Amino acid sequence: MIVTGKLSKINAEILKKFLDVRPLYSVVKSRYSQSVEDIFKFYDERPAHSLALKEKYRVLDEKDYTRFLSKRSLRREPALTRQITSLSYKVGKEMLSLAEGMPNEAIFPFTRLELTLRTGRTITLEEKELAPALQYVPSQGLPSLLTELRRLQQDLHRPPPLPRDVLITNGAQHGIYQCVEMLVDPGDPVITTEYSYAGVHTALKPYRPEILGIPEDENGLIPETLESVLEERLTRGLKMPRMMYIIPTGNNPTGTVLTEDRRRQVYELACKYDFLIVEDDPYMFLNYENRAVPSLLSLDVCGRVVRLDSVSKVVSAGLRAGWLTAPVALLRRAELHAQAELLHSCTLAQTILFHLLSDRGAFASHLHSTRSFYELRRSALSAALRGLEGLADWSEPTAGLFHWLRVRGVDDVYNMVFHTAFERGLMLIPGQAFLFDSSATCPYIRLTFSKIKIEDIEAAVGHLANIIRDEQKLAKQQKRLATER
Repeated sequence: MIVTGKLSKINAEILKKFLDVRPLYSVVKSRYSQSVEDIFKFYDERPAHSLALKEKYRVLDEKDYTRFLSKRSLRREPALTRQITSLSYKVGKEMLSLAEGMPNEAIFPFTRLELTLRTGRTITLEEKELAPALQYVPSQGLPSLLTELRRLQQDLHRPPPLPRDVLITNGAQHGIYQCVEMLVDPGDPVITTEYSYAGVHTALKPYRPEILGIPEDENGLIPETLESVLEERLTRGLKMPRMMYIIPTGNNPTGTVLTEDRRRQVYELACKYDFLIVEDDPYMFLNYENRAVPSLLSLDVCGRVVRLDSVSKVVSAGLRAGWLTAPVALLRRAELHAQAELLHSCTLAQTILFHLLSDRGAFASHLHSTRSFYELRRSALSAALRGLEGLADWSEPTAGLFHWLRVRGVDDVYNMVFHTAFERGLMLIPGQAFLFDSSATCPYIRLTFSKIKIEDIEAAVGHLANIIRDEQKLAKQQKRLATER
C-alpha cells in the first residue's frame, strides 16, 4: 500500500482507531428507538434483578474467555490479507493501494438489480451500489449492515453495557458451527434440551461430546433439573460443561417458550457453574402469545451469552442471512474461523438484508403479517389434531412452526414414519431426528404446519389417525408374540 504525501501523517493512534472493534453499547441512539413496536421488544423490563447478579458474580474480561476456547480455536491466527481488506474499507479512497487481491468492479457483468417486494415496493441496486455488493468485504461483514445490526440489537434487546459486537453469518446454522468449533473440544460435556435442533447435533457429532440433555415441560427447559445435574457432576469431580445450546422461543422440535423466570434461572446457573450460553433464536418473531419475553442477551450482565439470529424463517431461507452477537473477545475468535472457512458471507445477500432492515416500519409490517400467516396454520393444525384424541398427546405450541406429539401405544415411531406413513403418502419426522443418539427408541413425532396448505391439513391428520391405529395394532401383536415366546 502506497501512502500519498498528504496522508503520510496518519499516526499510530488513528490507525488503531480504524482497526478497533466497535462495541455494541457505544452505538449512538437509534433513529428508531422512540417508535419501536412491540414486535421488536425483547428487552429486560426488570433490570434491577439482572444488575443484582452483577454484584454476586464477576463480569468476564478478555482473559477469562481463554478458558472457554477450544484448543483448535486457540491455534487460529489472523490472516494479514483479511486485515488489509478491513483496513481498506475503513480508510476508503484516502490511500493508493497495491495491496488488495480484489477483482476490478469494471469486469462485473451486472450493472443493475431490481427486486420487487410483495408490497409492490422495490429495492433497486444501481451500479454504484451493486458493484460493492459483488465485491470482497471484511470477514466481520458489510460495514453498512453491521451498523444497522448494531442499532437493531440495541433497540430490540438493550443489552447491559459490555464490549459486544456483531458478526455476519451464513444463517444461524453457520453460527452454530462456529460456536461449536470455538468452544468444544473432543469429549466435552455440552448442555442441550433433551430433544434439540438436529443441526446442533450434526455440528457436534465429530467431537463425540457428552450430551447433557435436560428435559422440558410446557414452559421449556427445567432449571431445577439442570442445576441437579450440574451439582452432581461438580460433587463427583466430573468435567463441567463450558457451553449450553438452547432455542428459548419456539424450541425445535417441542415448540416450547422458556418463561422469563426460567431464563433468569438458567442465566444465573451459567454464572454459578461457569458456562457460556449459545442462544439460538430463529423463531423469536413467531411468538403467538403476543407478550414479550426478554432475551437471554438482554439479561447478560456478566458477558456469558453468544446470540444467534436469522431471518431464514421470516424472510428467506435461501438468502442465508444471519448474525452472531457476542462479547468482543469471542467475536474476534469467530471472525478468525470465518476468515479460514469462507472469507465472509455473501455480500449480495448482506446488501439485500441491509435494505430490508433499514426500513424498520416496513420490516415490522412484514413480521406482523408473517406471524399471522403462521398462527392461522398453527390453529388449523391444532383444530384438526382433536381427531387424534385417545391416539396421541400434544400441546398447542406457543411459538415456532411445530407441533410435538407423543404417539400412544407405540414405543418407537421409526417404522411408522419411514414405512407405514411414507408408503401411504404422508411424510413425518420421527423424534429420533432430535436426539443426539438417533438410534434410540422414541414415541414422538414432529408435525410442521409452515408449508402445508390449510385445506390439506385435515386430510393429513385423518391419514395420521389411521396410521397410528394400524401401528398400535401392530405393536400389540408384536408384544403378544414376544409374550408367547
